[in-house]
Amino acid sequence: MNGGDCRGGGAEAPGAERTARGLRTRSSGPIGGAAAICLCLATTGALAADGGFYVGLGGGLVFAEDSDITAQPSETYPSPFDGTGTYDRGTAFAGALGYRFADGLRVEAELSYREHDFDEIAVKEPGSLAELLPPELRQDPAALESLKGTHPADGGVSSVTLMVNLFQDFDLGLGLKPYLGGGIGLSRVSMRASSGGRRTTDDDDTVFAYQLGAGLGYEIGGADDRPIVVSLDFRHFATADPTFRGAVTGTPFDAEVGGNYLGIGLRIGF
Repeated sequence: MNGGDCRGGGAEAPGAERTARGLRTRSSGPIGGAAAICLCLATTGALAADGGFYVGLGGGLVFAEDSDITAQPSETYPSPFDGTGTYDRGTAFAGALGYRFADGLRVEAELSYREHDFDEIAVKEPGSLAELLPPELRQDPAALESLKGTHPADGGVSSVTLMVNLFQDFDLGLGLKPYLGGGIGLSRVSMRASSGGRRTTDDDDTVFAYQLGAGLGYEIGGADDRPIVVSLDFRHFATADPTFRGAVTGTPFDAEVGGNYLGIGLRIGF
C-alpha cells in the first residue's frame, strides 16, 4: 500500500486527499506512506462517527378516537348491533432498539403498550344486547327501544404492538433535530367491557397496525457517535379493525381502534 491511493469504507475528503498526495510526493519511503494511510483512516472514522446504535424509551398520553362497533345480524338476533364507543384519556409506554445512519436516517424496532378506558357507548341498534333483557322482553319492541341511546360503559381497550419504524432526522444546529416518519407492524388488541355489572366482552385479536409520527429532538449530551437526545413526540396510531366475540352470546363484532399520542422520549446512543 506504500505510495498507493487510500480507499476505505467511506468517501475520502478532498482536503485529506490533497494532504496525503503531498505526503507521498515529499516522502516516497515507508514513513510517508504510513502517514498517508493513518490520515485516511482517521478521516474515514470521522465521517462514520455520526452513525451507530441507540436505545429509546418514551411515555405519554393517548387520545383515543371514537370507535364504531358493529355486529352482523344472526338467527337469534335478526337486527344488527350498531354503536359508537368513546374513551377517556389513556396512557402509553414504548421502548425501541435502533440504528442511526450518518445522513440522519433511523430504523428501529419498537415495542409499545397502550391502554384507555371506556367513557360511554351510544347505541343506535341494540342487536345482541337484547340478551341483557329478561327473556320475556327480548322480543318486545319497547324494551329493545330502551336499549338505544347513550349509556355509561365500564372496561376499556389495551394493545401490545411490535413495529418497525423509519424516521428521518433534520439537524437544524444548536442541538435541534426535528424528525418525520412512521412504522408498520402487528398489534395484540384486548377489549374488556361490562354493562350493568355483567361482563359483555372479554376477548383479544391480533391485527395489522401502523403509525405516522413527528417530533422535535434536542441533543443534551454524549459523544458525536453516542448522542443523548430528548424529544417531544407525536404519533397517529391505528389498526385494522379487530374482531371480538361477545362474552354473553358469542356474537362476533368489529371495533375501530386508533388515536393520537403525545409524549416525551429519550434516545441514548451506544
